Amino acid sequence: MSLINKRSLVLGAAASFFGTMVRADTVPSTAIIFVGASWCPVCKRAAPICKVFAERHNLHVLVASQDARPVEPFPHFVDAREHPIATGVRALPTTLVYLSSADSVVGGFEGYRNPQWYLSTLLQLVREAEGIS
Repeated sequence: MSLINKRSLVLGAAASFFGTMVRADTVPSTAIIFVGASWCPVCKRAAPICKVFAERHNLHVLVASQDARPVEPFPHFVDAREHPIATGVRALPTTLVYLSSADSVVGGFEGYRNPQWYLSTLLQLVREAEGIS
């Protein structure tokens, strides 16, 4: 998977959420990028777990939807087909961790086995990312 133009995805997504230009210094230091689709049964299992994790850890989630529809329980999304990083994603769901101080996606994983696996994998990535900063 090509991880090009990560900042464009994050800033573009943030701008679409807030309807304004977003400065780089206003992007959260660590953010989760969830690439999925509304029709994907695995995404439907992973997305609520991602939301709970983000709420507990006070992290922002940017959803890139492959079918340009909301991925529940996230009502806001960007069209993944218009963002370079998300267009290269073929496995759904794909969960990425963005670190603004590194100005890049610093980790990610594909799929969803079960809630415990998803949470532990995501927690490990976030801890590693925040250890870099």
